[in-house]
Amino acid sequence: MNRFRLFLCAAALTTTVYAQSAALKLGTATYIIQNAPNKYVITSTGKMTEGKFSYSFSNTQKLDLSLNLISDQLSGVVSGKAVSFSLKSDATGRQFLIDISADGQQKNNTVDRNQNTVLLTDLDPAAYLLLTHVALRAPSHTWALIPKENGFLVPVTFTPQPDTKATVDGRSMMIKYVSAAISSQNAITIEIFYSPDGQMLEADLPQQNFYIIRDGFQLTKRPQPPAPPHGQAPPPQDQQQGQPQQQQQPPQQ
Repeated sequence: MNRFRLFLCAAALTTTVYAQSAALKLGTATYIIQNAPNKYVITSTGKMTEGKFSYSFSNTQKLDLSLNLISDQLSGVVSGKAVSFSLKSDATGRQFLIDISADGQQKNNTVDRNQNTVLLTDLDPAAYLLLTHVALRAPSHTWALIPKENGFLVPVTFTPQPDTKATVDGRSMMIKYVSAAISSQNAITIEIFYSPDGQMLEADLPQQNFYIIRDGFQLTKRPQPPAPPHGQAPPPQDQQQGQPQQQQQPPQQ
């Protein structure tokens, strides 16, 4: 597989899920990106098993040409129990309409549809890819939509870190590194390592003791992650007003 070519019509990526403390392989995840009229379609799947716990998901999200989320359909099985999460923008384009099915119950919710919002599904490499591309823009406000409970928005704060050395398919190179703090209180961090042209290579979740690594990639030495921030006020809401004006480059695999 040519893993590092520029995305034109479709791209595929395979990553491996590890337990960080023991470097134990737990599962795999993949995603495919496709062009569609005036949007991108990203389909991702993953599965992992740790002891008696098992988790699998299938996710299809549609984004406009500025990488703003339009709709999503997520289904999964958590230790034998089926769950689903779907959302779409309302007629005004300013809110998401959310439907959740879990434990035999149906729930509905609405949240603001902000620019620079990333759907953050557990262990989904497509989510970390999109976080990478949002971080490259360095926007003043970023949001994560968490598909749990009723579905909720939390702010994201990016903190650039020093470049670090790694090998990619056996080649030594310096790569970029950014720490993404998810939520304003009791935040968790996602440590994202990526190439200068925006290819997501590794995502570490130190508080959850997992990391997700693109095949053929290895850090020379994993940096010590910064402490997550606590008690910061969330940024103001930034509702999307119709179609964004700035068109982004397609995400690379």
